[in-house]
Order: sequence, then C-alpha cells, then structure tokens
Amino acid sequence: MSQFNDLIAEKGTGTACDQLTPLTGEALASLQRDEPGLPAGYVDFLSHVGFGPIGDDSFMLYSGLLAPEELYGQTPPGLAAVQLFGDDFAGYASGFDTANGWRIVEIDPTSHEATEVARDFAAFIRLKIAAAS
Repeated sequence: MSQFNDLIAEKGTGTACDQLTPLTGEALASLQRDEPGLPAGYVDFLSHVGFGPIGDDSFMLYSGLLAPEELYGQTPPGLAAVQLFGDDFAGYASGFDTANGWRIVEIDPTSHEATEVARDFAAFIRLKIAAAS
C-alpha cells in the first residue's frame, strides 16, 4: 500500500505523472544504502510512481540524489548538507536539507541560497504535480 495510490491509479490517463518510471528494486536498495535516512514518502514515491519529468517539463525528479557540486561544479557555502532530488528546468533545484530534519529546500540558481519550501516530500511533490496539471 502506497500513500500515492491515487497517483498510481491515474498514470497513463493523460496526467502529469504519465512520464514517470518507478525505480527498480536494485536502484532503490542502492539509494537507501547510500542514504539511510531517506524520508519514507520519497522512497514510496520513487518506488511506486517514479522519477522523470512531471507534466510538460514542469519539474524533473531525478532517479536519485545529487550532491550540490554535481550540479554547480562545487559545493556552494551553506549547501554541504543538501542532497538534490530535482529541478524545474529553469535553474531552481530542490533537495533535502539533511542537517535539518530532511526538510525540503529550493536552491536559488543565482545566490545558491536554500529556502525551505516544505517539511514533507509528499506535500511538496503533490504541489508540483498539481502545478503541472
């Protein structure tokens, strides 16, 4: 049973989630080994709904987590504890602030400042899906 059963049931019917691909069991196990504190909602979403573009390229949910230096070429000040899980195709990246309860932050592409946008992955991703619908 997934907290995203409603989204799973709607896949393939012209929704914003149609292009998402569930993560394989092996990839999910590897991700959980690398990041044992992953929020359950994130794991649930990746395993049952998936990763990829949401809507018409409104948001890209990665198949795993990226360190800030993988996106920016270096780790900007204040982002050492952030693990990125997606972006809006316009420079704003979203991720988990692992040093502060895995809260959801958005990274400004110019200042690299992290701003809390949600405390829960499920609420965050549902807002992204609604915006893309």
